Amino acid sequence: MTTRIAMIGAGGIARRHLEVLAREDDVEIVGHVARSLGSAQRHASTFGGRAYDDVAQLVERERPDAAWITVPPGAHGPAERALLAADVPFLIEKPLSADRATGEELGRSALDAGALVAVGYHWRALDTLPELRQRLAEAPVRMVTGAWHDAIPTPEWWRKQARSGGQMVEQATHLLDLARVLVGEADVVAARSDVPDDPPLPGADVADVAAALLGFRSGIPGVMTATCALGGRAWVRLELVCAGLHVVVTQESIRYDDGRVVREVRTQDDPFAAENRAFLHAVRTGDRSGLYCDIEDALATHRLAHDVLEATGR
Repeated sequence: MTTRIAMIGAGGIARRHLEVLAREDDVEIVGHVARSLGSAQRHASTFGGRAYDDVAQLVERERPDAAWITVPPGAHGPAERALLAADVPFLIEKPLSADRATGEELGRSALDAGALVAVGYHWRALDTLPELRQRLAEAPVRMVTGAWHDAIPTPEWWRKQARSGGQMVEQATHLLDLARVLVGEADVVAARSDVPDDPPLPGADVADVAAALLGFRSGIPGVMTATCALGGRAWVRLELVCAGLHVVVTQESIRYDDGRVVREVRTQDDPFAAENRAFLHAVRTGDRSGLYCDIEDALATHRLAHDVLEATGR
């Protein structure tokens, strides 16, 4: 049976999902929604389907079985409400929203409705994680550090705090989320950030450096740092200090160092494809057990990211 899907948003992440979905069997892309009808039409001409600038109109005319929401963080809300009202399952790209309140509202509405909602924390779908979990069962984590050290992204919306949520909420949320998955829940002990006097892009008001000290409820400490002050990407990684083992997790690989042998395990499968297949399976069968991240779990990461943001005074 063919699954009819719609894409809401027409940026780079929408294209990333569409390229994956176009290779899936029994999937028909029936519509695209963007603020600019021209952007939606460009994706429609490449991937099929029709272009719209209104979610409710697409739902009424195309009757999709599922939708993907890939809008900027500050634009979340209207699309989710329209899909919830129409009882259309959807996968929403992280973060749930640029602010705390919108994500809380949408998450609660989805949970109250019993809606099928997946969230695109694709680091959870890395095929290197099953082995890592086995290793961590043998060598417990003693400390966590994470770093998202990069240049400022070029989209105009990203550089505005109200539209992106800033780097901890929009990018380093992946590291906070994976730390929760591997180590457990955490609280913010302290956090600091700073906004440059001379921003690298016109109108930017996001902090270009931020750091947070976390206390995991298992008793271990964690440190998360983020910067967009660099000229290019330096590193994006989660490090786990374990009993007798140092682990570095990136999207490309996991590196294990026990002091005697260094071993690197490369990522083989596309995590976007894995999370999309898991969501499609849930849509087709009603079985949600294979979802990598559901809305309830994503809410916990959303809260932690905004706890960090609030602790910095932003």
